[in-house]
Amino acid sequence: MLLNKFVIEVVEQFTNEIKKDPNLEIIKLNVINPLIDYTFQRLYPYILITSIIFFLTFILAVITFLLIVKSQS
Repeated sequence: MLLNKFVIEVVEQFTNEIKKDPNLEIIKLNVINPLIDYTFQRLYPYILITSIIFFLTFILAVITFLLIVKSQS
């Protein structure tokens, strides 16, 4: 029981300390921003390839639609 209260107090103090503005800024600058940048750099090729495939599929669908409309008239 005593250990449980101690752990709860430590966790509450830790979260209160992290919620302070200067500490939040440090966490954002040194942890979150580099993590997001790294993730985007790793995913960028996949996002680019997916976008190109989507665009080509759309163009192919438009061409197919135009050919169907033209052949029926």
